[in-house]
Amino acid sequence: MIEIRALSQNDAPACAAIHAQSFEAGWDASSFEEYINPKNVALGAYDVNTDGVGTLIGFILMGAVTDQTDIITIAITPAARRRGIARQLVTAAESRAMARGAALIFLEAAEDNESAIALYRSCGYIPIGSRKNYYRRAGGRVSALTMQKRLKDPLARQT
Repeated sequence: MIEIRALSQNDAPACAAIHAQSFEAGWDASSFEEYINPKNVALGAYDVNTDGVGTLIGFILMGAVTDQTDIITIAITPAARRRGIARQLVTAAESRAMARGAALIFLEAAEDNESAIALYRSCGYIPIGSRKNYYRRAGGRVSALTMQKRLKDPLARQT
């Protein structure tokens, strides 16, 4: 069973390990410790066994939430990919952000990361621009596709 819940500071080393499996320039545990705090949305996907013990298999981090926020990073362990876990994390993070008043979410995805772009498009994110040479890689730089999603229309009438 997959359980989505808030990350704790104790999850920082596991987040760093998952991030390193997912990105060429993975973050260290101290970078995660900075983001795992009450002002941000920091959620983990835990694979919970029959004894109720959960193992972190993915996470999503959003920046501080105002009327706008950003998806900072998302990563899933290689063994757990293609099971809809990233979509569950995005949906849960959007709900948390909306509950805090966010109406708009932004993100950047490497233009060559087809699976991430497909995920975000299927979740309703639309391309709004690009950032040339945004990501640094061993083989050179890669541009980022900037995307956004409107969670709610702030001018919509409340019924």
